[in-house]
Amino acid sequence: MLNTALFLAGLTSLPAMAHVSYTNRDLGTFDGLSAASNSISNQTTFNFGWADAADADWGDTHQGKWYKFTLLNAAEVTISAAANATPSATSIGGLLPGFSLYQGLAPAAAHDGSAVSLAYRAGLEFATEGSLNARGDFQIGNDAGVSSPLTFVAYAVDGTIANHSLGYQSGIVGDGVADGLVSKTLALGAGSYSLWISGAEYAGQFNPAALAVGNYGVTASIGIAPVPEPETYAMLLAGLGLISAAARRRKSPGAA
Repeated sequence: MLNTALFLAGLTSLPAMAHVSYTNRDLGTFDGLSAASNSISNQTTFNFGWADAADADWGDTHQGKWYKFTLLNAAEVTISAAANATPSATSIGGLLPGFSLYQGLAPAAAHDGSAVSLAYRAGLEFATEGSLNARGDFQIGNDAGVSSPLTFVAYAVDGTIANHSLGYQSGIVGDGVADGLVSKTLALGAGSYSLWISGAEYAGQFNPAALAVGNYGVTASIGIAPVPEPETYAMLLAGLGLISAAARRRKSPGAA
């Protein structure tokens, strides 16, 4: 749970994060029929936002960075979030990244405090710290009254419960090694997708100094691979069958 007063005080130094924005964070439009990749570096985020948004009262969209991409056809998509290995003049090293993927895009300038966002949250019948549900669907809108649902697809997070990178929430499964890198491969259909990246240090939200520090460095990467055609699977299975049959013959007592 976040100390709201301290969080709002921290946001005063971060006006660029006041609303949902994909500016300079469009990973691309892909046909899905050929291999492709892209990455966006020199981005920053908070070290606790993902873990905070993964708990029972959700989290604030300001605590992470938004990216988008579009698939024109179904494809296998590998998404990675990597921390800056060392500090730089503009970022802090050592982030434990987590990301959530949603189908759909938030409307321009959407934010947690808009009237439509607040109305949606009020209808949930439980208290929320913000609009963002890191492990499920949610909805967010802007001051013009435009609201969009974001349909949850998957999450991935660095580390384990044992090293406290994931907070104290049951059901969260990390990648097992807190090494500053997390990746997941997904079979996705055609459409537009929102990717939200932040940090998995749950305890960071209780550190007053950390609340104003949203400059943990991170690089987002995407890799696209075509979905194999059914004939490819059939050929693969047939090949495996021939290999298995040959192996059985070699093991037979009367085999030459």
